[in-house]
Amino acid sequence: MPYRLLLAMLGLSLALGACTSMTPDASSVEGPIMAAPAQRAEAEAELANLPPAERTAVTLAWARSYLELDRAEDAEALLAGLDSNRLSADHGLEWLTLRARLALAAGNTADALTLLEQGDSRQWSQRAAPRQRQQFELLRADALALDGEFRSSLELRMKLDPQLKDEPQAYNRELIWVSLNQMPPPALASLAADSGASPALRGWAELAQIYRGVGSLGNQVAALEDWHARHPQHPAHLQPPADIAALQHSLRERPQQVAVLLPERGSLAGAGQAVRDGLIAAYYAALADNQPVPELMFFDSYEQDAVALYQQAVSQGAQVVIGPLDKDQVTALAQADELPVPVLALNYAEDGASTTQLFQFGLAPEDEARQVARQAFADGARRAGLLYPDNDLGQRLTAAFVQEWQQLGGTIATQGVYGDDASQAARQFLDARGGRAHRLDRMDMVFLVANAAQGRQLKPALNFHFATDLPVYATSLIFTGQVDARRDADLNNILFVDAPWILAATQQPLHQTVARTWPQGHGRFERLFALGVDAYSLQERLALLRANPDSPLPGVTGRLTLEGQRLVRELDWAVFTRGRPAAHVPLPTLSTDGF
Repeated sequence: MPYRLLLAMLGLSLALGACTSMTPDASSVEGPIMAAPAQRAEAEAELANLPPAERTAVTLAWARSYLELDRAEDAEALLAGLDSNRLSADHGLEWLTLRARLALAAGNTADALTLLEQGDSRQWSQRAAPRQRQQFELLRADALALDGEFRSSLELRMKLDPQLKDEPQAYNRELIWVSLNQMPPPALASLAADSGASPALRGWAELAQIYRGVGSLGNQVAALEDWHARHPQHPAHLQPPADIAALQHSLRERPQQVAVLLPERGSLAGAGQAVRDGLIAAYYAALADNQPVPELMFFDSYEQDAVALYQQAVSQGAQVVIGPLDKDQVTALAQADELPVPVLALNYAEDGASTTQLFQFGLAPEDEARQVARQAFADGARRAGLLYPDNDLGQRLTAAFVQEWQQLGGTIATQGVYGDDASQAARQFLDARGGRAHRLDRMDMVFLVANAAQGRQLKPALNFHFATDLPVYATSLIFTGQVDARRDADLNNILFVDAPWILAATQQPLHQTVARTWPQGHGRFERLFALGVDAYSLQERLALLRANPDSPLPGVTGRLTLEGQRLVRELDWAVFTRGRPAAHVPLPTLSTDGF
């Protein structure tokens, strides 16, 4: 993932194996092991002619080579030709390591853990060479994390760390940091406060809490300085993660004057007001916390030439520009020849941007559809059913889901378009191919594009037509943002994504202040209010994004990652239970990169 799940974990693990691993007992083979033949049939023929003592070492080396070349099927075929009962400890551990990597590459974390934790592996590990054993245990830590067992994975990594040196140790510490940044906030807080955890692991967890904190940059850096004073011998003090160094750099680079281009009139005035309120709320929260704040200069962008307005803001001293909100205006800036100061646009340009000074940030629902696809695939689904309205939004979200789903390797079993008659649409959707009796043979999840009102009709209709056991996934469109347990009981068991600002209001200190200032909230613009909060936070972190684009920034609209010049959100998960959204912690999602 561009940092989705232990993001390049599989790729990093494979690269580490290529750099540090060697086939055990390679010295028993006369001369260096030749490169694996291009064709598997040729490899199998050559292996058959080798003496048994050489065959095992060469088979393992060639299987690893195929794995590194993204030829998993060929690697698996070679490994299947070895008799595990006749392997030495080093060979046996290498055989298990490669098979487990194949399982992880296919997304089968449970199978990988079974291999890595079976009885033979423990015996082989105890007798194997130290480097071989360490590589095996690092892979087991990877598999535990990919299975969502972050605490067990971290404890194993902490046990291994003193035994490692150089590249393996650097890899292990990078994955400690990545794993901590993937843990749900309550689990991370529990680990940081757990006296049963080792002091070193608690120190790592405290550092991750500081980095992931949603608040002013100044507070984060102050907390970081306090952490360093309390942990002078900690590995992360001696060799800080790149995220931490970039955070400190951002403090020195934050702007003193920020221009905000938002519409005060026209059809986007309500949306602009919500974003403005979010910006102002975050600004005054920082001020109340005795943090340095920039001067904010507001410009009405309604029916303005975006480039001319930008130039006016820069001429008045703006070091960063936030906005505009209008898509056409963002596109105009993206096509500008030169932008001397950075722009945090609050929408996405039609055809990308020609300048690295333009950062694009918005609430793109297509990102949510892609996240749903990744999660459903990680949950084990492979055959998707699509149920969506016949309108522009329905088609856009469905297209985004399908693109991601097929890239992962999933298939589309059936599609249904609905109108006013939800019951009829649900029946036709389920009976689209061969009748209800064959439904489970055709799909194992449903991607539902629907707002709350539509969902309250469609989910009961699906239940009525005997699809209560079929997992249903949706985007934030399914939730109004206001808890209505009586009406939303019809949405029970739907899994969906939404912004932390909406789903975890009680965990957002700013949310309580905002509730007193705007007791009625911002209605359908509540998520745009959160966009304004994050926009304020981002204006002082643009240097951090530039320095470390792959690392996610915590925000109230989601975890934010920079892909090119586009900020992509990773939202929280919830499931409707008794008509209320309940926090849901899904399985980690596998990267499509790496292998």
